Amino acid sequence: MGLDLSVWLAERLERTYVDGNWSGKGVRPALDGVTPAEAHWRPVPAQHTIAEIAAHMAYWCWKAAQWLDPDAVADPGEEEWRPVAPSPAAWLEVQLELERAHAACAAVIRRLIPEALAEPYRPGGPGPWTKLDVVVDLATHDSYHAAQVFVLRRWYAAAQA
Repeated sequence: MGLDLSVWLAERLERTYVDGNWSGKGVRPALDGVTPAEAHWRPVPAQHTIAEIAAHMAYWCWKAAQWLDPDAVADPGEEEWRPVAPSPAAWLEVQLELERAHAACAAVIRRLIPEALAEPYRPGGPGPWTKLDVVVDLATHDSYHAAQVFVLRRWYAAAQA
C-alpha cells in the first residue's frame, strides 16, 4: 500500500496543531486554559494579543485553503491581523474560528491529488512557491505562533505575580 501524500500532509498539519512536533508543543496546548483576561492582555502597545494571534492563525488557514482550492473556501480577504474585541465572547469566537479554519484546511489538503502539490500555490502569485510549500509552511507558521503564545502566557503570569 502506497503513501497518500495529501492525507499524510493533512494529518501532519493536524498533529502539529493538536499536539505539536519535535520542535515544540502545538497550538491547542498553547491556547488550553487561556482566560479572556490573558487572551486580551497587551503587554506593550506594539505587541499582538493572544486573541489577535489566534485570529491571525485562523486567517492564514482560510487563506491557505483558498489558495489550495479556490472553489472550496471563500477568500478571507487581505486583513491578516485584525483587532479582537476584549470580551469573553470574542475570545471564544476566535477559538472556534481557529478550529473551523484548521478543519477546513485539513479537509482541502486531504482532497488534493498528489500531482497538484507541485502546482504553483496560486496562478500569477509571487515567488516560486507550490501548494506543497503552502501546506508545509502553514504547519511551521502554527508552530511559530504557538511559541509566541507560550511566551505571552509566561509574561502575563509574571506581570500578575
